[in-house]
Amino acid sequence: MKAIQFGVLLLHSYQWLDLAGPVDYLQTHSQKFLSDFAPPALVAKAPNITWHYISESNDFNPVVASSGPPQIATTTFEKTPKLDYLIIPGADIFHKFPPQATKFIQYRFPELKALLTVCGGGLHLVQTGLLDGRRAVTNKYALKLIVEQGQFNQFRNVTWVKDARFVVDGKIWTAAGVTSGLDLAAEFARVNFDPEVNKLASELFEYQANPAQPDPFKYLLDGVKLD
Repeated sequence: MKAIQFGVLLLHSYQWLDLAGPVDYLQTHSQKFLSDFAPPALVAKAPNITWHYISESNDFNPVVASSGPPQIATTTFEKTPKLDYLIIPGADIFHKFPPQATKFIQYRFPELKALLTVCGGGLHLVQTGLLDGRRAVTNKYALKLIVEQGQFNQFRNVTWVKDARFVVDGKIWTAAGVTSGLDLAAEFARVNFDPEVNKLASELFEYQANPAQPDPFKYLLDGVKLD
């Protein structure tokens, strides 16, 4: 089976679970992981996934997330091979998104089958213009702070959905707060992977995915004007 090329954007100070959750969940569906647990006939139905961890440099300049060990990228913006999918986590929303990352996403978007964001990653994606006119979600508390601090104007071209843990609009998949990234990954797996593989992976992970709606954290945006 041809390998799926999955890019993972490493941003300084990003929320570790934004990536650790979805990446590990999706990897649990892979041939490499399931080969120790499943019969060959089922393993053959599983995807073969190659992960590319992308940053400005993959030399001795580790990326430090919100927690966990320093991480060395496996490739750079310039050297990343052709991708099928890309995941963007959320980092500090009050620091400017790296312009190199913006250019990389804009350049690579046409080749992608889907682009996934988790938590504040949706706010970062706004900087590329790719969310203009689309429905999306992001971290609700962060969005509330942006409105309260009078910084919402640059995010106004997006239709922000208050009551959803994840939203799919075309080939852009966005997840709300941190843990909703797992639900986005589960929905991605449901749509793209074999049902038997999905069932086994969810049992191994012992995770029952939440639906897009209702979102128990909807109340965080009660009274917040997003138009």
